Amino acid sequence: MKTCPNCGFKMEPNVNFCTNCGADLRKVQLDSATQSSHPGESIQSSESVLNSESQVTQKDSVVGSMTRSQYQEDTKEKAQSELKPNLVSEKAVNMWQWFVNSWKKPFAEQSAEKWYGWGTLLVENILLILGLYICINKYTQEQLGNYGDEAGAAVQSTISSFSTSVLFELFLYFVLTIAAMIAAAYYAHKFIYGQTENVFDFINRIVSCGNIAAILYVVSFLCLIIGSEDTLKLGLPLIGIAMLIFTLSVYTVVVGDNAPAVQDKFYGLLIVVIAQTLVIFILGKIFGNAVYNQIQQLVHTSISSLF
Repeated sequence: MKTCPNCGFKMEPNVNFCTNCGADLRKVQLDSATQSSHPGESIQSSESVLNSESQVTQKDSVVGSMTRSQYQEDTKEKAQSELKPNLVSEKAVNMWQWFVNSWKKPFAEQSAEKWYGWGTLLVENILLILGLYICINKYTQEQLGNYGDEAGAAVQSTISSFSTSVLFELFLYFVLTIAAMIAAAYYAHKFIYGQTENVFDFINRIVSCGNIAAILYVVSFLCLIIGSEDTLKLGLPLIGIAMLIFTLSVYTVVVGDNAPAVQDKFYGLLIVVIAQTLVIFILGKIFGNAVYNQIQQLVHTSISSLF
């Protein structure tokens, strides 16, 4: 159908002039031509628009997800980097509070990380050996100053090597002795009370009970690195007192528990004392012979280097 643009009269499609007003209809299109001239193209264009929009949406979603993932990773890394120093400082404060509480009430029970006890014992022995090493080498340098440069350097090198070896053996001796004493106390405690706690908690109790020894080890370390005669007179006895305090703390934890005893506490304490004596004797023989052989070798090497 054709519609006249002047009067709006509808006519057949093959009519070129309006039968009502005579207007020229040759340039007038059919009513449905605009809508149906290229139906496939309109559908394709609609689909292309939809596809392009969906692709853009998918790209946006992918980019958005990648951005969110990267943001989450960055946030997590930043949080971890900020959390690490906070955790370290928090643990340091907690350990310091553990020391303070143990100095105030040595035998009182308190919560602590499992590594507090054995970590404290390890650091105490490292401080002792390090202080002795610095003290020996400082004394050697002062005493060999009167010798010639070559002879003095040779003797100093020999003594330094000897002190390093002997002090390492001394460190092993202390560590093995402490480990044997704790093991004997652990099983003696179980013998007396029929049961006992976790071994790390048990070590924490022993160290907490004798934590005043940590102060003595620090003071003795300072005295050893200063190396004067007066400071050595103070530092060396403090080491012996600190070791005695550790021994007393072992005995106290074994017999001082408030739990009901299954066996008599005296026999449990006797087990610890006998085990301690045997360990000191056996390890003393082993390491004593090794040190004696090294001393002989040191004397021989020193004499040979002087002539």
